[in-house]
Amino acid sequence: MSPPCFLAHHGASLAYCFQPGAGPLLVFLPGYMSDMTGSKAQALSDWAAVQGRACLRLDYSGCGASSGDFLDGSITRWANDAQAVIDHVWPDGPALLVGSSMGGWIALVLGQRLKERLSGVIGIAPAPDFTVWGLTIGERDRAALARQGWFTRPSNYGEPYRYSRALIDDAPAHLLMDGTIAIDAPVRLLHGQADDAVPWRLSLDIAARLRSGDVQVALVKDSDHRLSRPGDIALLLRLVESLGL
Repeated sequence: MSPPCFLAHHGASLAYCFQPGAGPLLVFLPGYMSDMTGSKAQALSDWAAVQGRACLRLDYSGCGASSGDFLDGSITRWANDAQAVIDHVWPDGPALLVGSSMGGWIALVLGQRLKERLSGVIGIAPAPDFTVWGLTIGERDRAALARQGWFTRPSNYGEPYRYSRALIDDAPAHLLMDGTIAIDAPVRLLHGQADDAVPWRLSLDIAARLRSGDVQVALVKDSDHRLSRPGDIALLLRLVESLGL
């Protein structure tokens, strides 16, 4: 893997890997406490290289190889990070956003901003509004937020997840599941029905709220939240290819 490039943005140095090619630009948006080195991101990059397609992988501030404090991160900040890198490497050009878990939330937020520049969205177990349906904040959590600015939850995917005051306070500005999601481009949603982190029915709810009429949901009965088995990744690449962009 080639070493990343870096972009200075709002006090952080954002790490990214960009490979030139034909558009629309494929953009991989990682999940919570994740980065651009995962198997799905690398598979998308490898596929794009073979196809001669432009592709961008990136780390949000405070994540992966990017500088900054993770606890300063929020949906606003990380969406702004992604847009800054996209605009840097692909100014004014069309983009296809591929978001995994929380990256699916950011893809939907960013997709609404891009408007006519948005060629499409692919959500991999997308998790918009997870701060509402996925976090019950009790008195102990509130005390931790007041004392240190964050609280933790166990994770099946590595170190415990940390949830900061910045994230919790910012999230209400980006809630999507109580109205229409103003995206008109094609959307494909991929979800495992054995997902114990993000309910697979959420993808059906997202589909119902999208303004676009070109929306498809692919469910994999025996796959979990990772969706990283060879067959899952092959299905993801078929969804990308099926958009014909």
